[in-house]
Formats: sequence, C-alpha cells, structure tokens
Amino acid sequence: MENAWIALMIFGAVTIGMIAQGWVSMLEHQRRRETLEVIKAALQAGREPPPQLYDMLRQDSTPKAPWSEALVFSALSFGFWLAFAFSEDDRRTVFLVIAATMTVTALACLALAIWGPARKSRTRGDDEQ
Repeated sequence: MENAWIALMIFGAVTIGMIAQGWVSMLEHQRRRETLEVIKAALQAGREPPPQLYDMLRQDSTPKAPWSEALVFSALSFGFWLAFAFSEDDRRTVFLVIAATMTVTALACLALAIWGPARKSRTRGDDEQ
C-alpha cells in the first residue's frame, strides 16, 4: 500500500507538470499566432508593422534554459531516492536505477540551464544590440 502512494504521488507530480507545460506552450503559441496576424493585417493594409512585433517573434524563437525541467527532475530524483531508502530489499534495485537516472537527467538539465545554448544565444543577442 505504501508503494502505491509513492507511485500515485509521482504520477500526480508528473501529470501536473505535463499539464502546466502544455498550458504554457498553448499560451505561447496563441501569442505568436496573434502577433503574426497583426503583422499580416498591417502588411495587407500597406503599412509597415512596428519593429516591436518582429522583436517579440524573435524573442519567442530563442531557446529557453531548462530551469523548470531541472527542478522537476530533481524533485523526482529526491522522491525515488527516498523510495530507495525506505523500500524492501526486492525493490531496492528498481528504485536505485530510476533514482540514478532521474539524478543524471536533473544534473544534465542544470548544466544546460547554466552553460547551454540558451545562455549563449542570449548573451550573443545582447552583444549585437
């Protein structure tokens, strides 16, 4: 019964994270679509769209640092390390493998957030202006 609660909590956390990410992605897509519609309407009217609209599209297309992914995988790895620590002998190996995998993934996301391409493109964009 105890393992069922652990699995349910992990499933709930992953589900909430996926729903939240889907919602954010949908809102970003809607904002980009509306921006493109404003640009299209201005061009059809024979006017030049404001440069801020192009800047918004350019900013939306830059890669974003995976801070939220690092946080989610860190929380998941912590949960699996707890499950490993408090589990029975026959299930310890399974929890160890999952916990180690989640930890490596969290560290990779953290490394990408700190040193990844999102940081390089952001600093390069600042230099150009």
